[in-house]
Amino acid sequence: MAKEKLLEVKDLKTYFFTEDGVVKAVDGVDFEVYKGETLGLVGESGCGKSVTAFSIMRLLDYPGKTVGGKVIFKGEDLLKKSEEEMRKIRGKEIAMIFQEPMTALNPVFTIGYQISEALKIHLHMNDKEAMEKSVELLKKVGIPIPEQRVHEYPHQLSGGMRQRAMIAMAMSCNPTLLIADEPTTALDVTIQAQILELMKSLLQEFNASLIMITHDLGVIAEIADRVAVMYAGKVVEYTDIRTIFHNPLHPYTFGLLTSIPRLDVELRRLNAIPGFVPDPLHFPKGCKFNPRCRFATDRCREEEPPLVKVEEGHLVRCWHVDRVKEEVKKGLLVGV
Repeated sequence: MAKEKLLEVKDLKTYFFTEDGVVKAVDGVDFEVYKGETLGLVGESGCGKSVTAFSIMRLLDYPGKTVGGKVIFKGEDLLKKSEEEMRKIRGKEIAMIFQEPMTALNPVFTIGYQISEALKIHLHMNDKEAMEKSVELLKKVGIPIPEQRVHEYPHQLSGGMRQRAMIAMAMSCNPTLLIADEPTTALDVTIQAQILELMKSLLQEFNASLIMITHDLGVIAEIADRVAVMYAGKVVEYTDIRTIFHNPLHPYTFGLLTSIPRLDVELRRLNAIPGFVPDPLHFPKGCKFNPRCRFATDRCREEEPPLVKVEEGHLVRCWHVDRVKEEVKKGLLVGV
């Protein structure tokens, strides 16, 4: 039975028009999210992951502007909707968990007030119903003494509890799509594991889909079904979770995986991808990864490769997939 497509992002382009020039933060991104699945959006800081999410939600401010592409959600293009129509979708149909809850939550309102607001707007609950539902949601996400916490302010909660409160707020109206922008980055590994387990159980309970934005491949391994690896505003590899770890075919993905420490191999120093993410105002000609790539040839420095299908369900943006395949066969990857 074919899976139901919930979201389809087609050739999405979002640019920032600055005094110094045009920053092509997202420059032709394509991916799909199916009902009930989790898509991991992976890459280094500055690759365009968060801008992609904000473009989907239509939350960009000047000087950012989506200049091309389509965001098809439940058969309709979100980029063609009015701001009033988007307000009805945000929070109810598509919800977002932001990276740092201390800045995302309003410090002058209680946790209960902030959860209640969405319930009253989208589900038309009265004050009493919304507050009772807020307590129920805080209990569901594992916050102790929710009857007390609902009247507390963000600064009175720990980082883990604030993130749980953000998740409660995001799930309050039973959205069909959740976008999580690095929700565990500021948390220690123990709390991070608890938050990921909580998200997995809630997604299953609500039958919701998730776009998980992160630079942490450990998080991706834990929660994702499929992965889109981003670099310099483009998707460079797109496949299922097992393939990305066992058969990566883009040099960037390969570099990310070989830089992870291994318990079974003794190394004097960790492997690392040389260089830095390029300045978006001055992207290199050809493949944007070529200055950091040990497989790069003259063709890479002149022509940008397209995103093409190399195997069933596996898309890669690279001229030298065969050379990367040879490196993978040497067994240098984590868990291989």
